[in-house]
Amino acid sequence: MRRLLVAVLLAIAACRTSTPKPEAARTPGRALEELPPEAFPAFGDDLEYASLEQAIERSLGYYARIAAADPGRTLEFGKERVAIGKLQATLVRFREIALARPSPGALAETLRREFRVFRSTGDGTGTVLFTGYYLPELRGSLAREGRYRTPLHRAPDDLVVVRMKDFPQLSEDVVGRVDAGRLIPYPTRAEIGRGALGSNSALCYVDSDLDAFFLEIQGSGIVRFQDGTSRVVTYAGKNGHRYGAVGAELVRRGALRREELSMQAIKGWLLANPAEREAVLATNPSYVFFRFTDAPQGSLAVPVTPDRTIAADARVFPKGALAFIEAERPVDAASATFRPFSRFVLDQDAGGAIRTSARVDVYFGSGAYAENAAGRMRNPGRLYYLLLR
Repeated sequence: MRRLLVAVLLAIAACRTSTPKPEAARTPGRALEELPPEAFPAFGDDLEYASLEQAIERSLGYYARIAAADPGRTLEFGKERVAIGKLQATLVRFREIALARPSPGALAETLRREFRVFRSTGDGTGTVLFTGYYLPELRGSLAREGRYRTPLHRAPDDLVVVRMKDFPQLSEDVVGRVDAGRLIPYPTRAEIGRGALGSNSALCYVDSDLDAFFLEIQGSGIVRFQDGTSRVVTYAGKNGHRYGAVGAELVRRGALRREELSMQAIKGWLLANPAEREAVLATNPSYVFFRFTDAPQGSLAVPVTPDRTIAADARVFPKGALAFIEAERPVDAASATFRPFSRFVLDQDAGGAIRTSARVDVYFGSGAYAENAAGRMRNPGRLYYLLLR
């Protein structure tokens, strides 16, 4: 069965040929370009350094785990392959600099002297689209009862995930299940909604199919139960089908204009059109599975840090690495007005919709401001990665 499984996977990979879009880099060598020191950005940070130190510690924990398993491991960093030890040293040195709380001028001088800076090529002009995500709250029950009818499913036991890193012939991970010696696709969102997984796979139940759908997009959330307790749920896998953007579907139907797209606008339309909601949501065949955890985690299996974690394309950017972003964000929890911001961040997450060097998601945490920022943020900016000389 193992030989058959591999043969099927290689056949799938051979059939998946597509022409990359020229405006967005799809390979590490094309995704980052090194800048001379005189072209470095103005390294201003609009936040307190305490959260940055916490995020750095979490990336260091990720690198320590990799180094313990494979001391010689390297990660692609633009056109180079960089040793894990070098990435660890980068974070350790930057943490020392941050702990000293330098002035903006002193910080810029130190970085010019000690660090290399790489800019994302983004859409081909260096521009990156910044969006956001947050930690939503849902109302739930451990049993299917009353208004709690929508399940959050745990990852099924028969889910097979073949990692791209283990099979160089693959251009991406392949997910499915084995049936009579054949690898077949896992059920789609619509099929799961019709009960393809059965009732035993439910982790818990929530009172809104719409909230459950948007939870999948965010990746983690808090479920508050009737007895006053709460649990964090976080990403545990997906069914392997391509992510389909519901916002793009609503634009295609003429229900919304592209320039008015936001999470708030999409959710508002779906609430106002309940008869069409199921069909529209089904245009995204991707489905996310969840598990209980102590804190929301990203793709590196470390907790994500509000305002300091970003989700980027793991195929082209070095995971866990130190980065710097410049863009605009909402002014406050109720405003649609934006103001410039810049900060150091850690590349600690990924997402089904983040499949290009021209898109980055910023994690805003929880609360009213986080929800507003995540829902409305869709602004151009710049993305840089730092590496110790």
